[in-house]
Amino acid sequence: MNQGDGFWGTTNLKVASVVCTVGGKIRSTDPTTRVMKDDGSQQVTFWFEAGSGGITEKMEMERTWADMRCDIESPIRYMRAVLENRETLLGLVKRTEVVRFIRTGEQTLLVAENARPELKKAILKHI
Repeated sequence: MNQGDGFWGTTNLKVASVVCTVGGKIRSTDPTTRVMKDDGSQQVTFWFEAGSGGITEKMEMERTWADMRCDIESPIRYMRAVLENRETLLGLVKRTEVVRFIRTGEQTLLVAENARPELKKAILKHI
């Protein structure tokens, strides 16, 4: 936890999302910082007003599932699960091959966007 003059920060988007949901207040001045590192990667920090809520949730979100202290039916567990599932699903989308939908009259063709050009031409000859 980064602490300063009445605020704290997190670089974890899932933590920041949950803290906002439970009433944590984003700092009004410079609510985020974005730092470019020497290796070209970036780090974003979300800043919250101290005392506005969310510290308990932040700490729970940063624990492993096995180390969480909140009740098994706590909303924090559901929020965390939703965010982790979303991340998993986005990963699947990013790895999914793009397929082009081509319609000519009443015929429809689905062809992988990165298919070899000669395969695309051969398929197109049949519609």
